[in-house]
Formats: sequence, structure tokens, C-alpha cells
Amino acid sequence: MKINFFDFDMDESIVAPIIYGENRHYTTNRGVIISSEARQELKKFLSGFNASVNVEQIPYYRIDIYFNNQFLWILEINASFVDGWGTALNLSRASNIVVDPTRLIFPKRFVTKSKMYLPELELFMSEMSALGINDHSICDHSICERDGNSADPIYVYGRVGLKNQPHILPYEGLRLDNKLNLGLFSRAWNGNMVKIPRHYINRFEPWEKIPNEVVLKFCDKGSEECQRAGESVLFNKPTGKAPFLKRCYKAETLLAQDFVRPSKQNRDNCQLVVLVIGDEPITGYVQYSWNKIINDNSTHGPLCIN
Repeated sequence: MKINFFDFDMDESIVAPIIYGENRHYTTNRGVIISSEARQELKKFLSGFNASVNVEQIPYYRIDIYFNNQFLWILEINASFVDGWGTALNLSRASNIVVDPTRLIFPKRFVTKSKMYLPELELFMSEMSALGINDHSICDHSICERDGNSADPIYVYGRVGLKNQPHILPYEGLRLDNKLNLGLFSRAWNGNMVKIPRHYINRFEPWEKIPNEVVLKFCDKGSEECQRAGESVLFNKPTGKAPFLKRCYKAETLLAQDFVRPSKQNRDNCQLVVLVIGDEPITGYVQYSWNKIINDNSTHGPLCIN
């Protein structure tokens, strides 16, 4: 088996009790192991994706993945708001999963746009120190406005990344985050283990050709269209005329993706979050939730990427 569940011997005294605001952090020792074979193909996928979107600096990604014991299904590549590093490293250390510190290539300065994410960012700094990396610090967010074009880069927990801000990381995150990128790359990628659900894009398929059981996604989570809809992800094609969604699809601010059924643990849906630097899958964690859309308020388990 290339991807399998595994019960790790987790030291719960190491696990962070809070990662978001003041909410309790729910965890389990039930995790997932990705084989070296699957990891190598994921790296090949990332290299191809990076070439397709013409990255200019090392990108940072947070990838949402459904899986079974044979395949990794790439649902989304998030390139702007790339958080979760503290959670992933903390669960790895608690579960004796080795993460190579030489691959953790980050600037020395970090900020967060929201105090709710400060516990996770502070956890990240603590876990970096546990790996022997001690020259990083958290700054006030106002430094981005005042010092965003200095020679000293800043990594931001928040939706950022413009071409005219070369020292704000993730660099060009907003452009790379556009869901149309994965949709277009899906037409070129043909993997054995790493799969992309079929995407429906107006230039290739008209609205009428989209099947009923799909996931509709706004290409830009920060767009006016997405704000009007109130959700970035919608399940199933509407049975009615849906003029607003149809207009968005024709304008390619909305696309459709085949629905992939998640793996289950008991009654919970399972999703992997893989954190990437460049084309290297570095670390991550597993999410367990009864919700259709699995967010970070889910239960977390460790992820081992061999």
C-alpha cells in the first residue's frame, strides 16, 4: 500500500493544546503514512505545476488532498494563505516523525494578519527552535505596510502575495492561488498515484455539459463574485437556471471539479494537508471531520511523508 493509516505512538504532553484563538486543539494518534514512491510522484507533480504557472521565486503551498491506499487526489493548491506549519511540526515531533530542518527555508521575520492565528505562528517558532533553528521572530503586522519593500523578506500568515511586493512571502501568492491554475494543469498531468479530479472550464466545456454531481469553486477566494455568493465552494450544479453562477462560469471566475469521495475513519471524512516549499513536500497533517468541507477546526492527526 502506498498510502495507509497508522496509529503513531504519540506523546500527548508535546501536543499543543491551542492553535487557533482560544479554541481547544483536538488531536488523535491515528495518522497517515505516504510512501517514498508516492512522495516522489508528488514532487514530480509539483515540479510540473510550478513550470506551468511560471514561478519566479520559491513558492510556498498548502495542498488539500483526498486519498485512498493507492491514490492522492489533489483538490486544491493554496498559495497565498499558507499556514499550518506549527501544527504539522508539532504533531510530527510528538509522533517521532523526522522532518529535515535543512528543508525549512524561511525568512527570519514573520507576521500574522489576525491575532487568531498567533498561537499557531508562535507554535511554529517554538517547533523551529526544537529543530535547532533559532534566528526567527514574529513582528507586528504594521511592518508589512511600512517595510514591505525592504531587502529583508517577511513571511505572512494571511492572504498576501503581489508581484509588486517582492519581499512579502508567499511571493505572488494571490496569482498562484487562483484555482484556474490547477484546472488548466489537470489537462496536461497524467500521474499513476497523484491524480487531479477532472475540471470543467468554460473555454473547454459549456455550462450545459457540467454533470450534476460536481464541486463548484470560485477561482479567486477574494473576488467580488465569491463574496456575493458567501462561499468559495458549492456542492452540486443547481437544477435551476442559476444565472449568477452561469455568468461566473462563462467569465471563468468559477469552475467545476468532479466530486471525489473522501476516505473514512468511523464516520469522519479524512483529508491530508501537505505543506510544500518549492517542489518539496515537507510536512503536513491529517484532518478528520464529519463536515463536507474540512477546515482546521477539525481533529488533527500526524502525517509521515517518507
